[in-house]
Amino acid sequence: MAAPSALPPCLPLSPPPRALRILANVFILFVALLAGFIVSFGQLLVTILPIDRGLKIGICQAFANSWWSLLPFIIQVWSNIPVVWYGDKIGGGCNMITGNHRSTLDFSIGALIASHDPELGCGRLVPLMKDSLKYMPCVGWICYLSGALFLRRKWEEDKDKIKAKVNELVNTYPRPFWLGLYPEGTRFSEKKKLEAQEFAKKRNAEKRSDGIVLPLLECTLLPRPKGFIFFAQEEKLRKCLDNLLDFTIGEVGGNLTIGQFLKGGFKTKSLHIHTRKIPFDDLPREKVALEKFLYKSFERKDKRLRHLSEYSRYPPEDKPISLAYKPSRMGLIGSFTSWAVIWIMFVASVTNWTITLSNSLILSLILFFSFRNALHAPRTPLR
Repeated sequence: MAAPSALPPCLPLSPPPRALRILANVFILFVALLAGFIVSFGQLLVTILPIDRGLKIGICQAFANSWWSLLPFIIQVWSNIPVVWYGDKIGGGCNMITGNHRSTLDFSIGALIASHDPELGCGRLVPLMKDSLKYMPCVGWICYLSGALFLRRKWEEDKDKIKAKVNELVNTYPRPFWLGLYPEGTRFSEKKKLEAQEFAKKRNAEKRSDGIVLPLLECTLLPRPKGFIFFAQEEKLRKCLDNLLDFTIGEVGGNLTIGQFLKGGFKTKSLHIHTRKIPFDDLPREKVALEKFLYKSFERKDKRLRHLSEYSRYPPEDKPISLAYKPSRMGLIGSFTSWAVIWIMFVASVTNWTITLSNSLILSLILFFSFRNALHAPRTPLR
């Protein structure tokens, strides 16, 4: 089965030698770590100021945005990974977002997606995260101080925190914002997939009185509906949120991992992101209807991801809209360069001139290839 290409093909740009990529990637990691510590410290200072809670959150989110912008730079500019978009345009407004959870670096893809909404910026993304992650340097600290919600994933322990967060979102948080959750509750693995399939088979054998049949999914886990149903039924959120943005995220060549990055670069050849945009008022209100809606959504995701694994694109009925998005690659380069200069100034203050010069040369290498990649932005030929 072949699908016509919707984008003109382009010749891939040759990357720098592997040894240089490793040096450059380690440099980028140190820049990101230093930037994360600086942003976290700045946010911490803001939290003790005697100012309005909403203003505190807004300032902390602005600080966070300067750090999150490093992640789209790493993916789309330095690593030069093509991103193919399908479905509906993101648009603006306050939205709840859902998506499949593939890897530990999915937060970087979330930042990339948010960076394509000019009204939003990465800092306005309010994710639901595992409680232990708030102790993680940089990512956890920045999300915690920006107002993310950390959960133990036990409903009886979490429900009061969730209700309090809903009130704060509606009454305090700067707008627009995105409320983000992964209905699967944890990232995908083959072991977890088999466990989810066994759970679905067992429940289906019991023949539920409401007629719901749990899907047997191959490329995602079975979603957990309780949190999604709570947010979709919450009347305050229904009045506040404009849309549900339902994302299907797939990677050709392998998932993004920090191990691959430090060994010379991601194996990912392209990212594929499908957006289904649904007005929040159009979502059903009944519990059973919402549960069916969520399962149907993940059946669609599973179909897309199975097609992607075979043909390196989503099914023909999902039309690419990549040309509708033109991320400011020069802006991303500028943001990275600012943080990199701060890193070199720090190195110069604590080491000798030879180490400072070495870091400056590595930055020059990164900027050369980044400008080259930005001027010859890749488009993915769809087979």
